[in-house]
Amino acid sequence: MEIRQFVWDVVDSNSWLITEGNDGLLIDAIDSEELYQEIMRLDSLTIILTHSHFDHICGLNMIRKIIPNIEVISTKQCSDNIGNKYKNMSSSATAFVVFYSGNNNIHVDPIICEASDITFENEYDFIWCGHNVKLSAFYGHSNDSLIAIFDGTFIFSGDTLLPIPTVTRFPGGSTERFWNEDVPKLRDLAGKVVYPGHKIPGLAENMLAVNVMPEKYK
Repeated sequence: MEIRQFVWDVVDSNSWLITEGNDGLLIDAIDSEELYQEIMRLDSLTIILTHSHFDHICGLNMIRKIIPNIEVISTKQCSDNIGNKYKNMSSSATAFVVFYSGNNNIHVDPIICEASDITFENEYDFIWCGHNVKLSAFYGHSNDSLIAIFDGTFIFSGDTLLPIPTVTRFPGGSTERFWNEDVPKLRDLAGKVVYPGHKIPGLAENMLAVNVMPEKYK
């Protein structure tokens, strides 16, 4: 088994591709020629979307063209949001990216994607190539996020847990839910390696440590 990182360098967003032989499990779907070339050799591909924000789904439509029979798994709300350019934030993506990068020559087209093939509200477990994958909904960063726990050993966290403070100010995010609901569950993951939606892997407790609880939630 191999885990490879692919980066949409416009805003430093990750896709993580797990391969077992010619079968692939992709965490998020960035726009990357290198990623597209890699998945062309696969016999099958399952995609887990950690949430609906444009920088994590910008390659989904192209990937569907490359492998038409892929299976996409997400929360029910994420499935709804990827088909709405306002809810997935792609309608304002160009302005966001220009501000983030300082490059006025970047343009991001609005994104509308087909609904996910499998959706869930709270938890969903499945077996992929003999590996146990547990998906759990987390609602602090956005109202449609999930984290994926692979074989009970390592975690794909999307933007819920990063080496930088978790952003909760985007539409659908909630600081209250992050601290009252997400953080208690994330603390139980101490000791496990996290593969985040941005930047590089690290331990769950180290990523939690960069978040400072507001006084009102203490």
